[in-house]
Amino acid sequence: MTHPTEVIEGTDTHGCGCCGRQFPAGRVAELGVTPGVYICAGCAFWAARRAGILSALRGIPLRTLLPRPARRQPQTVRATIPVLPSSDLARTAAFYAAAGLVEVERTGLYLVLHNHGIELHFALEETVVSAHCLVHVADATKMWKLLHHLGADGVGEIADRDYGLRDFVWTDPDGNRIRIGSPRP
Repeated sequence: MTHPTEVIEGTDTHGCGCCGRQFPAGRVAELGVTPGVYICAGCAFWAARRAGILSALRGIPLRTLLPRPARRQPQTVRATIPVLPSSDLARTAAFYAAAGLVEVERTGLYLVLHNHGIELHFALEETVVSAHCLVHVADATKMWKLLHHLGADGVGEIADRDYGLRDFVWTDPDGNRIRIGSPRP
Protein backbone atom coordinates (compact mmCIF):
# COMPACT_ATOMS: atom_id res chain seq x y z
CA MET A 1 0.00 0.00 0.00
CA THR A 2 1.30 3.41 -0.87
CA HIS A 3 0.88 6.50 1.25
CA PRO A 4 1.58 10.18 0.70
CA THR A 5 5.26 10.86 1.23
CA GLU A 6 6.85 13.53 3.28
CA VAL A 7 8.37 16.45 1.43
CA ILE A 8 11.05 18.14 3.52
CA GLU A 9 10.48 21.89 3.38
CA GLY A 10 13.39 23.94 2.03
CA THR A 11 14.97 20.95 0.29
CA ASP A 12 14.45 19.24 -3.01
CA THR A 13 13.96 15.76 -1.54
CA HIS A 14 11.04 13.37 -1.37
CA GLY A 15 10.44 10.22 0.59
CA CYS A 16 9.70 6.98 -1.26
CA GLY A 17 6.07 5.96 -0.60
CA CYS A 18 7.14 2.31 -0.52
CA CYS A 19 10.39 2.07 1.47
CA GLY A 20 10.24 5.52 3.15
CA ARG A 21 13.85 6.49 2.33
CA GLN A 22 14.60 10.09 1.34
CA PHE A 23 15.90 10.83 -2.18
CA PRO A 24 16.69 13.93 -4.24
CA ALA A 25 13.66 14.91 -6.32
CA GLY A 26 15.35 13.74 -9.53
CA ARG A 27 15.75 10.21 -8.13
CA VAL A 28 12.06 9.50 -7.48
CA ALA A 29 8.96 9.50 -9.69
CA GLU A 30 5.49 10.67 -8.73
CA LEU A 31 2.87 7.98 -9.21
CA GLY A 32 0.42 9.17 -11.84
CA VAL A 33 -2.71 7.73 -10.26
CA THR A 34 -1.87 8.91 -6.75
CA PRO A 35 -0.55 12.49 -6.79
CA GLY A 36 1.80 13.33 -3.94
CA VAL A 37 3.13 9.79 -3.70
CA TYR A 38 6.66 9.20 -4.94
CA ILE A 39 8.55 5.95 -5.53
CA CYS A 40 12.27 5.28 -5.89
CA ALA A 41 13.81 3.24 -8.73
CA GLY A 42 14.56 0.28 -6.49
CA CYS A 43 10.95 -0.04 -5.35
CA ALA A 44 9.66 0.58 -8.87
CA PHE A 45 11.74 -2.31 -10.22
CA TRP A 46 10.72 -4.51 -7.30
CA ALA A 47 7.05 -3.83 -8.07
CA ALA A 48 7.51 -4.22 -11.83
CA ARG A 49 9.15 -7.63 -11.41
CA ARG A 50 6.06 -8.84 -9.59
CA ALA A 51 3.50 -7.34 -11.98
CA GLY A 52 1.70 -9.68 -14.35
CA ILE A 53 2.76 -8.09 -17.62
CA LEU A 54 6.37 -7.60 -16.55
CA SER A 55 6.79 -10.89 -14.73
CA ALA A 56 9.54 -11.79 -17.19
CA LEU A 57 11.74 -9.40 -15.22
CA ARG A 58 11.62 -11.73 -12.20
CA GLY A 59 14.64 -13.66 -13.40
CA ILE A 60 16.74 -10.54 -13.76
CA PRO A 61 18.64 -9.56 -10.62
CA LEU A 62 17.57 -6.12 -9.41
CA ARG A 63 21.18 -4.88 -9.09
CA THR A 64 21.69 -5.29 -12.86
CA LEU A 65 18.79 -2.90 -13.57
CA LEU A 66 19.81 -0.12 -11.21
CA PRO A 67 22.26 2.52 -12.36
CA ARG A 68 25.79 1.92 -11.19
CA PRO A 69 27.76 4.70 -9.56
CA ALA A 70 30.30 6.24 -11.91
CA ARG A 71 33.70 4.67 -11.57
CA ARG A 72 36.57 6.98 -11.01
CA GLN A 73 38.81 7.07 -14.03
CA PRO A 74 42.53 6.66 -13.50
CA GLN A 75 44.68 9.72 -14.05
CA THR A 76 45.59 10.18 -17.67
CA VAL A 77 48.26 12.28 -19.31
CA ARG A 78 46.90 15.72 -20.15
CA ALA A 79 49.90 16.96 -22.13
CA THR A 80 53.44 16.09 -23.01
CA ILE A 81 55.81 18.97 -23.57
CA PRO A 82 59.21 18.19 -25.03
CA VAL A 83 62.25 20.10 -23.83
CA LEU A 84 64.24 21.05 -26.90
CA PRO A 85 67.94 21.97 -26.91
CA SER A 86 69.15 25.51 -27.54
CA SER A 87 72.69 26.82 -27.91
CA ASP A 88 71.49 30.41 -27.29
CA LEU A 89 68.25 31.05 -25.40
CA ALA A 90 68.06 34.72 -26.46
CA ARG A 91 68.36 33.78 -30.15
CA THR A 92 65.77 31.01 -29.69
CA ALA A 93 63.36 33.41 -27.98
CA ALA A 94 63.82 35.99 -30.78
CA PHE A 95 63.31 33.36 -33.51
CA TYR A 96 60.01 32.13 -32.07
CA ALA A 97 58.87 35.64 -31.03
CA ALA A 98 58.90 36.63 -34.70
CA ALA A 99 56.20 34.00 -35.14
CA GLY A 100 54.11 35.23 -32.21
CA LEU A 101 55.30 32.95 -29.41
CA VAL A 102 55.66 34.84 -26.15
CA GLU A 103 58.34 34.23 -23.57
CA VAL A 104 56.56 33.28 -20.34
CA GLU A 105 59.55 32.16 -18.28
CA ARG A 106 63.32 32.24 -18.55
CA THR A 107 66.07 31.29 -16.17
CA GLY A 108 69.76 31.08 -16.97
CA LEU A 109 69.33 27.58 -18.39
CA TYR A 110 65.65 27.29 -19.36
CA LEU A 111 63.12 29.03 -21.61
CA VAL A 112 59.33 28.59 -21.92
CA LEU A 113 57.40 30.00 -24.89
CA HIS A 114 53.66 30.00 -25.43
CA ASN A 115 51.04 31.23 -27.90
CA HIS A 116 48.32 30.01 -30.26
CA GLY A 117 47.83 26.92 -28.06
CA ILE A 118 51.47 25.86 -28.45
CA GLU A 119 53.88 25.60 -25.54
CA LEU A 120 57.57 24.95 -26.21
CA HIS A 121 60.33 24.48 -23.63
CA PHE A 122 64.05 24.87 -24.32
CA ALA A 123 67.10 23.99 -22.26
CA LEU A 124 70.50 25.59 -22.78
CA GLU A 125 72.98 23.00 -24.05
CA GLU A 126 76.67 23.46 -24.80
CA THR A 127 76.55 20.87 -27.57
CA VAL A 128 73.23 20.85 -29.37
CA VAL A 129 71.93 17.68 -30.94
CA SER A 130 68.79 18.84 -32.70
CA ALA A 131 65.47 17.28 -31.77
CA HIS A 132 62.18 16.63 -33.50
CA CYS A 133 58.72 16.87 -31.96
CA LEU A 134 55.08 16.94 -33.03
CA VAL A 135 52.74 19.71 -31.92
CA HIS A 136 49.13 18.70 -32.49
CA VAL A 137 46.89 21.70 -33.23
CA ALA A 138 43.23 22.10 -34.18
CA ASP A 139 44.02 23.46 -37.67
CA ALA A 140 47.53 23.07 -39.13
CA THR A 141 46.59 25.03 -42.27
CA LYS A 142 45.56 28.03 -40.20
CA MET A 143 48.83 27.84 -38.24
CA TRP A 144 50.86 27.50 -41.46
CA LYS A 145 49.16 30.56 -42.95
CA LEU A 146 49.75 32.53 -39.74
CA LEU A 147 53.47 31.70 -39.74
CA HIS A 148 53.76 32.72 -43.40
CA HIS A 149 51.85 35.94 -42.73
CA LEU A 150 54.23 36.76 -39.86
CA GLY A 151 57.24 36.05 -42.09
CA ALA A 152 58.59 33.26 -39.87
CA ASP A 153 61.81 31.62 -41.04
CA GLY A 154 62.21 27.86 -41.42
CA VAL A 155 58.58 27.03 -42.30
CA GLY A 156 58.29 24.07 -44.68
CA GLU A 157 55.50 23.21 -47.06
CA ILE A 158 52.21 21.88 -45.72
CA ALA A 159 50.88 18.58 -47.06
CA ASP A 160 48.43 15.76 -46.35
CA ARG A 161 50.30 12.71 -45.11
CA ASP A 162 49.61 8.98 -45.38
CA TYR A 163 49.57 8.77 -41.58
CA GLY A 164 46.37 10.85 -41.42
CA LEU A 165 47.70 14.32 -40.65
CA ARG A 166 47.99 17.53 -42.55
CA ASP A 167 51.29 18.93 -41.34
CA PHE A 168 54.45 20.92 -41.95
CA VAL A 169 57.88 21.20 -40.38
CA TRP A 170 59.19 24.38 -38.78
CA THR A 171 62.98 24.33 -38.29
CA ASP A 172 64.71 26.66 -35.84
CA PRO A 173 68.35 27.92 -35.93
CA ASP A 174 69.54 24.97 -33.78
CA GLY A 175 68.04 22.50 -36.26
CA ASN A 176 65.09 21.52 -34.04
CA ARG A 177 62.24 20.36 -36.24
CA ILE A 178 58.79 21.23 -34.90
CA ARG A 179 56.22 19.24 -36.87
CA ILE A 180 52.86 21.00 -36.59
CA GLY A 181 49.88 18.91 -37.61
CA SER A 182 46.15 18.32 -37.36
CA PRO A 183 43.81 15.61 -38.65
CA ARG A 184 43.29 15.80 -42.39
CA PRO A 185 39.99 17.40 -43.40
